[in-house]
Amino acid sequence: MAIIGDLQEFSLPDLLQLIEKGGKTGQLSIWAPNGIYKIWFYQGRVIAALPPEEEHRLESLLARSGLVSERVVEKLASFCGLEEPLGRCLQRQGLISPAALAKLFRHQLQVGLYSLFALEAGHFSFLPNAPMPYREMTGLSKGASALVLEGLQQLKLDQFPEENLPQPDSYFWRTSTELPLYKLSALEWGILEQVSPSRRLTDLARLLGADLLEVRYACARLAKLALISPCDGPTTIASASLAAFLDKSATAADNLETAKEKLNAKQLPSQEGNEQVKPSLVARLATLLRGVRDR
Repeated sequence: MAIIGDLQEFSLPDLLQLIEKGGKTGQLSIWAPNGIYKIWFYQGRVIAALPPEEEHRLESLLARSGLVSERVVEKLASFCGLEEPLGRCLQRQGLISPAALAKLFRHQLQVGLYSLFALEAGHFSFLPNAPMPYREMTGLSKGASALVLEGLQQLKLDQFPEENLPQPDSYFWRTSTELPLYKLSALEWGILEQVSPSRRLTDLARLLGADLLEVRYACARLAKLALISPCDGPTTIASASLAAFLDKSATAADNLETAKEKLNAKQLPSQEGNEQVKPSLVARLATLLRGVRDR
């Protein structure tokens, strides 16, 4: 039975998390001003997302990116299983790399789901156990909770154009070893663990097996949260460390000099102010010393 509702009464983040928590399989349709968006779930995980525009269909994306032509896709369709995602089939045939497939899936999420977080109103319907769109599936999936986090973060960065993102050859370093107080995505955790002033973002993306553009967006978010900071590479960090060491050494030297000055400035009490020693005390001390010597 289909579930119908209004985003003003039930927000998109709540809706996605409800589907994930229930482990639902089916199709979520959302009516936006430019048309109907369709998001498919399998056991609570998003497996495909499609905006109204036909140019964003998976076969069109493959042809436009120059990876695989539509004619080749049509010919290979007969070699794919009846219930096999198109992306996985192409990868099995050696026609597309895992990195390119991940980039296509990220594009699907970007245009077919993340853009919906800016909606303030709209209707939705969820059709359980709807047929799977194998021709639109890359074979990849993602949990709804992670998508909600990334979608909300992406909403904050919508006014942040790509040319203002960290450049692929830039360096970052982690500003603190303490655990962050913010909820981070799996990619952001990976960046925090692997970021280094000796590692460019291109190397970082390759190490994490992630799309470079997604890594640049994640670094922009982490920098905004003051968890990482840009630098000019290993030389800058080494210089900064040396400067900090010299600064600490100079401070220690200044403190030592100050202590010496204070010690030299202290004056011993004058003998004129001392009390006279009593003769009886001297006699008792002499007796005690003789007793020690005789032993």
